[in-house]
Amino acid sequence: MKASYEVVSVAHSESWSFFTRHQQSSLPFNWHYHPEYELSLVLNAKGQRYIGDHIAAVHGHDLVLTGPNLPHTWAVSALNEQAQIEVRVIWFTHEWLAQLCQVCPECTPLLQAFAQAQHGLLYSAATLAQVQPLMEEMLNASMMNRLVLLFKVLQLLAQDTPTPLSAATFSSPTPPRSEQRLNRVTQYLLDHYDQPLDLVRLAQLANLSANSLCRSFKQHTRMTLSDYLSQLRIARACEALIEGQEPISVIAYRVGYTHLTHFNRQFKRIKQLSPSEFRARFNRESDKT
Repeated sequence: MKASYEVVSVAHSESWSFFTRHQQSSLPFNWHYHPEYELSLVLNAKGQRYIGDHIAAVHGHDLVLTGPNLPHTWAVSALNEQAQIEVRVIWFTHEWLAQLCQVCPECTPLLQAFAQAQHGLLYSAATLAQVQPLMEEMLNASMMNRLVLLFKVLQLLAQDTPTPLSAATFSSPTPPRSEQRLNRVTQYLLDHYDQPLDLVRLAQLANLSANSLCRSFKQHTRMTLSDYLSQLRIARACEALIEGQEPISVIAYRVGYTHLTHFNRQFKRIKQLSPSEFRARFNRESDKT
């Protein structure tokens, strides 16, 4: 799947950019990349996070830093009508960061802290709780005060030990093209993940032979079609395990598995936990908050 190139606008009077989106019922899948670092704070969301070759369930709040040219997106809906999605995004370039560290050597730890951002970095709930009010304050701050707030945010990120997300890196993306064949395939899988893999239908959507589609899909996603579908299904299952107390057998069937043993095997392969262990661990963490 080819990621689309996104142009990030920065005002002439500023050296970085801040964006906010209020009261969204959903964020659609929009696989894209850009040369800037992106710090994304996503609030009140349930669905999936896609960072490079990483796919995982999101439920609640998310704070992720993506490095330059790393494809990423969220495909999420609001937790409920009373808790709509809120998005806060900070963009800055590697050149900006390098020049900042050159002028202010005290900031050099930032370069070290963000060295793994090419994999995408997921920050802890504790850091998110500290960053969120600072980004909220940015909404009505003057340009100078907003810059001060940015430094506070970056300091908090540097003090955390984030979790790398994508095993692969994407430092040299393919130049953007108009071809959307694989995007159609991916969207079809997103919409029909609970159905058997229909290679003939996918090949028709891509206007490719089945062999060419499989080869092209693996080249651009670093996953086979079946592996990608398994990732989608398990991510949906994680969401269901987090949200409620449905029997695991019901969840397995709902996300496309007709045999519980196969579901359990795939779940443990991808998450390194059984479904029941995953649910128990999440419940323990929830009880702590």
